[in-house]
Formats: sequence, structure tokens, C-alpha cells
Amino acid sequence: MTKKTDGKRSKKKQPRNPLAIAVGWGRGASLYRPGKFTKQYFEKHGEACAADIYYALSQEIERLNKERIEVGEAPFRRPNYSSFSRYFHWFLILGLIERTNKREPAIYDFLHKRVFYILTAKGKAITKPWEDPVRVAHPEFG
Repeated sequence: MTKKTDGKRSKKKQPRNPLAIAVGWGRGASLYRPGKFTKQYFEKHGEACAADIYYALSQEIERLNKERIEVGEAPFRRPNYSSFSRYFHWFLILGLIERTNKREPAIYDFLHKRVFYILTAKGKAITKPWEDPVRVAHPEFG
């Protein structure tokens, strides 16, 4: 059986640039998983609120995207704050971070106060939950 074509030439995939930046993102990635980024942020800054970490994460994604575009790779999609905050909440549930007594007013009156967190001893010692906190909390997922 032969395949019918509409007379158009199919696009051949261009060979990948061997010098391209091959950095993964998200739950399946390595250094740039949001959890690992969050842990590194806490190690560097001591205490932080989720909004500050999200802003730093967004800045890092933007920086990486500029490099990826230069070498012809597709840019990463930045997570929205809602999904990041849910992900961040898993760190609290697993005991990787804990709330401090520090609170700051939000930039807008209708927002909640900014709550600050620090790493716990457990959060400093282990790495697996930072990579995929949902699977650590629910191993039945897979």
C-alpha cells in the first residue's frame, strides 16, 4: 500500500545543534525543577515568601529562554502562580519548609499578608521530595 500525498514536500527535521542547551523543565527535569529551584533559593536566602521565590523562578526561566532561543530551541513555559503555590504547599505538607512569624503587608490591600518560610532540617537533608512532592506523598500515583 502506498501513502497518498498532496504533492507538497514534507519538512525534514533539521539536525539538532550538538551545542544546544538541553535543560529540561518541570517535574521531569533535573536542576531546573521548581522544587529544586525552591530549595536552592531557601539555601541562598534563608527565609522567603512564595511570591519572592515565584518571581525569582520566573526571572530564571526568562534568562534560560533567551539562551534557548539563541541556539534554536523552544522556550520553556513559565508556570502560573496558582500552580506554583499549590506545588509550594506540598513542601509545607511534607515538612520540608515551615512558616516563620514574619509577616509583611502585601503590595495591594485586597491581598493576604506575605507569609515567610524557612527550610526545616528534613528539607535540608533529603532531596527526593523536592523533585516530585506529589509522588512522595502519594506513591500509589506511580
